[in-house]
Amino acid sequence: MKTIIATIAAMAAVCSCCMNRIPESFEATGHSDAKWKLVFEENFDGDAVNTDVWSIYDGPGHAGHGLRSPEAFTVEDGNLVITAEMKDSLVVSGGMAHKENYLYNTRWEFRVKCDEDPYEAMSGVVLTWPQTDNWPDEGELDIFETLCQHPRRPLHSFFHYGPDNSQEHTTYDVDASQWQNMALEWFEDVIYVYLNGEKVWTVTDREVIPDWPHHICLQLDAFKHDMQGTVKMYVDYVRIYQCNPKTRKDI
Repeated sequence: MKTIIATIAAMAAVCSCCMNRIPESFEATGHSDAKWKLVFEENFDGDAVNTDVWSIYDGPGHAGHGLRSPEAFTVEDGNLVITAEMKDSLVVSGGMAHKENYLYNTRWEFRVKCDEDPYEAMSGVVLTWPQTDNWPDEGELDIFETLCQHPRRPLHSFFHYGPDNSQEHTTYDVDASQWQNMALEWFEDVIYVYLNGEKVWTVTDREVIPDWPHHICLQLDAFKHDMQGTVKMYVDYVRIYQCNPKTRKDI
């Protein structure tokens, strides 16, 4: 019996250690001075999307342009790949949402890039969306957004808020067709955005900061009814952390 109890205790310690570990990407992306705990990690190291934790869109495309289909998704060489292309005279692309929602004291971290699109039809975006789908009242945080521009520089962030869809916007002088490490940290009184090791945007306007639970979404959105060739968006990983706000030291 003692041996069994000791084995169980050792296994529990290993599990606890795994969930409390901090990946190298945490430092590479940049972070605030709080005691963060890793609560979710997706490395796309299987052969398909894990639909236990992700919900894949299956319906009309962005603003009615083409379709969003599960067929747009593959997992290749440790990356999620969303492919946009013409099928039966329609732009077919994809998007998916994480099934877990969070409110405050949350950090979403990811590594992503999006192909160039000379036809300027497709926009890659990593965002958070309200649990209730009550948009725009409950906000939308577009952390990584390429828009349909060619080339993919600069990179954009847009924060939507309020019933009239007000927006805050900033840009970063990087090439979004190359890998970018990004994170958003969401506190009740401030939002920080990090890019490749630097804090690049701070928002303190309480009207902009959402007051409702959000979840992260990965989307390759069509802004036209047609396109040329194929455009792919790649996601290397998604990691979610939470912290006790009392551990923050950067106030």
